[in-house]
Amino acid sequence: MDLVTNKPILLYDDTCSSCTIFAKYALKFSKGQIHCIGHFSQEGEKLRKRIFPSNYDATEMFWLIKENRAFGGRSGLFQLLVLILRAMPKRKNYAEDNLPKYCANSEDCKNKMHNFKRLYNLLRNGKKLDVNFINSVNN
Repeated sequence: MDLVTNKPILLYDDTCSSCTIFAKYALKFSKGQIHCIGHFSQEGEKLRKRIFPSNYDATEMFWLIKENRAFGGRSGLFQLLVLILRAMPKRKNYAEDNLPKYCANSEDCKNKMHNFKRLYNLLRNGKKLDVNFINSVNN
């Protein structure tokens, strides 16, 4: 699948239910101003290979990829908030999401301690990377 978009991309953990819910609300409140891609989807795996070093685990947090920069975790929250605030005056409804209803690993999905650890790591960690992002993920 070829991804050509000029929207910011939210790269999230699609095997985690709280992460998937986070991505759905981000899409909803940004009124479709972002493109959500799961870390473990085909698009997500291609995107991670293009952007991140091979020895780096990008799945430890969500990433907002925008204008040749990748903002991870806490750094991405601020960027996402800016996108949501800019979308507030728009009356347009958000696009229907194509995100999975349930995560792939049901044991982690229902484990409250796992969800708490994900939230703690999100607030504790933040990273910014310069990326050479070309609009096509398939190349």
